[in-house]
This record gives sequence, C-alpha cells and structure tokens, in this order.
Amino acid sequence: MKISSRKPGLFGFICLIVCAALPSLAAAQRSTDFALLDQHGTFHQLSRYGESNAVVLFVQGNGEESSRQALPQLQALQERYREQGVVVLLLNPNPTQTRTSVAQELASVGVELPVLLDSAQVVARSLQVESTAQAYILDPVSHDVLYTGPFSSQTANADSAGSIPYLENALIAILAGQEVELAADMPSPAGTPIDYLYRSRFADRQISYQDEIVPILKRRCTTCHIEDGLAPWAMVSHRMVQGWSPMIREVLVTHRMPPGQIDMLEGEWDNVHQISDDELITLVHWIDSGARREGDSDPLTEQVAVDDSWKLGEPDLIIDVPAEKIPATGMVDFKIKRADLALEKDQWISAVAYNVGDRSVLHSLLVFAVDPNIDQKDLVGLIDPANAEFISLYVPPRTEESFADDSGFLLRQDRDLSFKLRYVTGGRETEDKTRIGLYFRDSAPEFSVHNVITLNTGFNIAPGEDNHVEIAETEPFEHDVLVESFAPQTHTRGKSMSISARYPDGSEKRLINVANYNFNWQMNYKLQERLSLPAGSSLVSETVYDNSASNPQNVDAEAQVKVGITTYDEIFSHFVRVLEPVEN
Repeated sequence: MKISSRKPGLFGFICLIVCAALPSLAAAQRSTDFALLDQHGTFHQLSRYGESNAVVLFVQGNGEESSRQALPQLQALQERYREQGVVVLLLNPNPTQTRTSVAQELASVGVELPVLLDSAQVVARSLQVESTAQAYILDPVSHDVLYTGPFSSQTANADSAGSIPYLENALIAILAGQEVELAADMPSPAGTPIDYLYRSRFADRQISYQDEIVPILKRRCTTCHIEDGLAPWAMVSHRMVQGWSPMIREVLVTHRMPPGQIDMLEGEWDNVHQISDDELITLVHWIDSGARREGDSDPLTEQVAVDDSWKLGEPDLIIDVPAEKIPATGMVDFKIKRADLALEKDQWISAVAYNVGDRSVLHSLLVFAVDPNIDQKDLVGLIDPANAEFISLYVPPRTEESFADDSGFLLRQDRDLSFKLRYVTGGRETEDKTRIGLYFRDSAPEFSVHNVITLNTGFNIAPGEDNHVEIAETEPFEHDVLVESFAPQTHTRGKSMSISARYPDGSEKRLINVANYNFNWQMNYKLQERLSLPAGSSLVSETVYDNSASNPQNVDAEAQVKVGITTYDEIFSHFVRVLEPVEN
C-alpha cells in the first residue's frame, strides 16, 4: 500500500527535526542504495522497495540478548505495518556468521524475517553502523536515513495505551507526516560494537593503487571497460577511475557490477564474474579514502589492443550474420535473423567463435540450428524450440565457446542457423557486421550436447506487480544425463530464477540460484564439475518477475505483460546444457 499523502522532501524534513531534537543523533544522514542476499539466498535491494513507504532495518547479531529480545517485536511490527507500506529487514555484518547459523538463530525464537548478510561490511560502513541492536528507518526512494537509534527502549511520552518503542514512535510520526518528538536522553543501542575488518586490515596506511587496486580492476573490470567496448566508459587511467569512483562504489554496493553475479553458495562455478569480499573491502576503502595513487606510474595506461583474429585458428565454416544498422540513440528491439548453410553432411561442432563487427553495440547473440523450411519473416518460428535448437551464446568479453574434448553438438545437414541479437546504442550511428566461426570434429564424440529448455509460454503479468512467480518443468529424461551449464533468459521484468533437479524418488536439489537477474547481462553459467542425473529426473525452474516502477530495467510498468519476442513482452526460456552418450 502506497500512502498518497507522502510528499517529496517530507521525510528529509522530519529527519532534520529528529536530529535537531536528539544530541545523540548525527546530522541528517544521506546514505546510498545497497543490495545483499539474505539467509535463503534471496536478493534484496533498498531501491527495489521503492513502492513502500519506509524500510525498517535492524542490526542483528547471533547469540546477543538484545537482538534476541527484539526479534519477536520486529516480526510483530512487520505484521502491524505491512498494509501501510513498511518493510522490516535485518542486517548481519558479522563475516563469521553463516546463512545456516543465522537461520537457526531466528528459528530458535520462532521468527522468520529476511536477514541481509553483509559479510564484507560495506553496507554497515555506508550506514555508519556502530553496534548491533541499532535500528534504522530508511526512505527507499531517496535512501535517506530517517531515524537511527535504539529499537526497544521506551519513550518518555508514552500514551495511555502503554509505552511505545523509540523506533515505532518515529515510524508512526513518519507515516502520518508529523513531526517526530523523541526524548533528549535517548540511550545508545545496547548491542556489541562492530569490529570492522578494514580498520584492522588497513589501519592508517594508504592502499597501493598500482599493486592492489589495478590488479583487481584488471581481473574484474577492464575486459569490458575498454576503448570501443560495450561498457559506457573505459578504464584507461587512474584519472578516469578516480573520476568515476563514486559510481564504481555505487555499482559495487548494489551488486550491479561485476555483471552476472549469482548465488555462489549454490553450486561450484567455472569462470563466473564474482568479486570477493576481500576485493570489495579493498576497493570500497580505497574509494572512501579518496581513490588516490602514490607516485607517477599508472599501469592502467598500458592497454592491450583488442585481438580480432580467430583465436582458435581459422574456422571450418564462417557464417556472416546479416548486417544491422544501429542508430546513435534510443532503444533497439531484438533482431531475429537467419543464414543458409547448405551443408553437405551432418557435422559435429567442437567450438563456436564470434568475430564481432562492433563491440560497442552488440550486447548479446544467441545461435540456433533451425528448420530451413521456416520462413525468414516468421520471427517467432525462427527461435521457437519446436523448430530451433539453441547452440551457443555470445556475451562480451568471451568470443569463443569450446565444448569439452569428449562432447560436441550435432549440426544436421538439414539445418540452417538463426540468430537472436540484442543491440544497445552508443551515441553514434554504426553498422554491425558480425561473423560466426564453426569448428568441426573429425569423428563423433563420446557425448552429444543438447540444450534442454525449461519453458513457460502462457502467462501474463499485471501492471505494477513486483513479485509475480511462474513455474516450468521439463519432461523426465529418458536416459542418464550430465548437466554442464545454464543460460537463463527473460526480458526486462525478470527478477530472479532458480533451477532444481527433481529426482525419480520425488526429492529435489537446487542447482543454480540466479538471485539477482539483470536483463543487461544474459550470461552462461558453467559448472566446475558435471552433475549426473539419472533417467526419470526432470528440471524444475521458478522465475520471479517484477513489473513495478521500482524495477530499473522495466520498459513500461503500466503495461499488462504477455509472452512474446519483443523487449516489451516477457519470456521464460532457460537453457540447460546436458550431455547424453552418443549411440554407436
């Protein structure tokens, strides 16, 4: 429920009143947006609660009496104020406490609330958290801190119905658009001081830009943030990085970057874009300290030229993707194209390579083996699973995809290729002329690559709905299979998705949790070790969609969304690569 009487600037005004009345409170605090996973692997971002009126955040600590006493009261608070647009979240900034230990702590007192696990302590640092049991009221739109202080201590001006906790007293006033009056002698929260890792790790020393920061940037950033790359700016010098450092901090703390971040506690992954806690702590502390460098040397200026050659050698077959002219500005909808092959025989593909025409605009490219009888004007038919089997996906910076030595994709003689391309505009008109290279095996492999789809083609999403859930399940496998990778696909309303194995005995195991799906980065996630599934198993996928204005990717929050191929429509089409033994 959105309170219509809320006006721009009102919360900030109230916060000023609160801070003026309380010597123990700092001046009106401007925080930043932030995002974390909770104890169940669910992604929470402050700004994604933009349809709410307030977010209550309580700093929780396992085994602390002050936290344990507050938990049932916080759950009751959530129930009382849910219809008034209030969300209650917990924050745990202790890096030694795990999802399991936090879940057990809440279960011991019969409470179920989301606990945001701040293992790198960057959210606690942004909010200037001093101790556990500290409570906040946040504006999810402006990100302003409207209240900070104790939760369960009592006010001096309690009404006849009984005393009201400080936090709830402030919340009542904020929701009513009234001034907040709190006791001048409000105590500090009765929790445990936060032991910040960065203080013990760095103390007062300056972090080395050359030796500590640049290696992180080269591992995590500069493969895309290059000249004429898809990223909006290039990391080519310290001066550029320092100038962009506030934005770098923001995208790190909200987990917008690096792209394709998934729940790393579900599965073991190969070459996934994921920044570690140590890297995150180092970057944030360096930025907060002024993003300085010592001396004159700047390793970022040593740029490596982009190699446009075929890195796997000359392909056995080169296919030209039909050229596409891209405007300077605006949104370009998906392009669906086809190319004739006229193969003389069936071929086993060992690898696919991409010679990209313009790296600054080609966002992603899906390749399918398609029935040649499908008319090129039938855009839906060219990528319909009934007619087209997914082969490979291009997402920068990876320009090659090689199948394992013991596997290959069978490209039949009676198949052509179709493509689903997404472009972004880069401020100048250009033409993309991308080529695809196919590499063939000399003999049949041990395993045949198949891309199974968890597919749902019949749903609608109401305007403004922020948590629309859809389910899809594959047919049971007729033979034992090996699961190798996942390439989940939705359009702009996709929020999260998970894929689980359902075994013949009915038990289930979650294989991947894409907790923070971002339409801008449609990645391929490869397991470090193949997972064996017995015959009779199936794959079950749950996908959550956000059609609200708080979804920053949403192209139209007022639309009734249906399944379709345009950016304005939605899809539920998650590719799972499985391997089956080749029959001799």
